[in-house]
Parts: sequence; C-alpha cells; structure tokens
Amino acid sequence: MVAVNTHPALTSVAVRRVLWTILIANLLVVVAKAVAGWLAGSLSVLSDAVHSLTDAANNLIGVWLIRAAAKPPDPEHPYGHAKLEPLGAFIVAALMGLMAYEIGREAALRLWSGSVSPVALNPLTFALLLGTLIVNLLVVAYERRAGQQLGSSFLLADAQHTLSDVYVTLGVLAGLGGMWFGWGWLDPIVALVVVGVVGWGAYQVLLTAISDLMDTAAVDSNALIDLARQHPDVVDVRQVRSRGRGAYGFAELTLVFRHNDLHRAHTTSDLLEAQIRQVYAIAHVTIHLEPAEEAASGALSVEETSR
Repeated sequence: MVAVNTHPALTSVAVRRVLWTILIANLLVVVAKAVAGWLAGSLSVLSDAVHSLTDAANNLIGVWLIRAAAKPPDPEHPYGHAKLEPLGAFIVAALMGLMAYEIGREAALRLWSGSVSPVALNPLTFALLLGTLIVNLLVVAYERRAGQQLGSSFLLADAQHTLSDVYVTLGVLAGLGGMWFGWGWLDPIVALVVVGVVGWGAYQVLLTAISDLMDTAAVDSNALIDLARQHPDVVDVRQVRSRGRGAYGFAELTLVFRHNDLHRAHTTSDLLEAQIRQVYAIAHVTIHLEPAEEAASGALSVEETSR
C-alpha cells in the first residue's frame, strides 16, 4: 500500500528536499573519489569521480525543473507543467552520454598509443572508494524509495544514475585490485567498462522519460476493472485509462450501475476513488456514471469528476 501526496506543490517541496539532501552526499563522494584518483594517478578512479560529479549536476538541474513542474495549471497548460520532469530525465541521460564519450575517448587513446601511466596504489585509495560505495548505496535506496512514494520520474531516473555509479565503483575497485599486482594496462580497460555501464544507465533513463512523455498506462486496466467490480452495485466497467504517477497521475473509468440512484452511485464512486489513490498512488481520478438500462440504450452518461 502506497501513500501519495495529492498536492503538486507539496510534492514538489518534498522532491526538492530529497534532491538537496542527496546533493550534499554526492559532493562528498566527488571530493573523496577525486582525492583517491589524484593520489593513485588512476584514470578509472578519476573517471568515476567525474561520473559522481554528473550526479551532483543532475541534482541542481532537478531542483530547478521540479520547481517549474509544480506551477499550477493555466489557460495554455490546463493539465499543469508536470511534463517538465521527464524532460529533466533527458538532461540526465545527455550528461551521462557526454561523460561516457569523454572517458571512452581518453581510455581508447591511451590503449591505442600504448602509453599506460603507472598507478600508485595505497590503502587510503581503497578506503576512500569503499566509503563512497557505501554512501552511494544509501543514496540509491533513499532516492528510489522517495521517488516511488512521491511519484517522481526524475528521482527514479536519478536513482538509476546513482546505481550505475555503484556498479562503476565496483568495477574500479576490481580493476585496482589487478593493478595492485602491476597490471597497469588494466586501468584504461576498466575505464572503458565504466563507459559501457554509464551508457546502459543512460539508455534506461531515456526509456523511463519516453514512457512518461508518451503517457504509458500507469496501471494495468484489468487491475482497475477488478477493483471496481468488487463493489456490488457495479455491473460493468468501460473505457479504463490511466497515465502519470503520484500527484501527476490520472485515471478514468466508466462505471455501469445496476440502479438509477445517483446518490448511491456517487457514494460507491467516492469509495472507489479513495481505493485507487491508496492502492495505486494516483491522485486524480475521474469516474463516469451510467445506469445499466441507459448504457444498454446508448443514452448519455452522467459524469462525476474527482479533483
């Protein structure tokens, strides 16, 4: 069961609070990785630091976008400005792609030229990287949970980005273990592995953003139909649609009732609306009411909208 905040402005404040908290953690991680990479003279560690720097940049971009997305509807944007949030996910993916290109180019040049710089490893380098790994794991868990609770596609995309940072750091640690034994050529190869992981993470972020912009169904229609049919007054459910999530989630259903009692149907629809919000974290539910005999004869329906 998921709790959802149905007010976009309050959701925006909560999401921005999460981003400011994560920004502090990401900046600490960047400093730690940069120091570790500088001490070791390792391209793979420094590239990992750059990856973490894009996390911090994403947080700053997210703060601005989330604030803009929470602007109330206006005559030109009657459904609000929520689509700005998945646009922010495109920016996240673009930054990840740019970073992957720069690291990949440098690593490929080193391998092509055969100029592999020696890496000076020490216990402090490993300790700093292990510390950042723990911090990133905590950030992923916190941000993913917040993204699900708040229905934020940007937080979920950013959590995916940070998760790729975890995989990158694990790969860097494995590579440093090999370099400890004098395999200096392993450093640019690990950097190329970093590029692959970051590229895959960017692809996943793009898929999420495209899904939101294309209004992919938020809930399986059959699940909403089954939920509606739990009410004995409902004899049929039609025209089921859903999109978005959280404070920006929408669902529409047409319910066919076995009676003409509008007050009784209104009570049933109110109960169903509350269930949909609670179970599927969708804030805006619109239910159309139709008596069974009118539905059969093709008469116009009575519409009830929940806001």
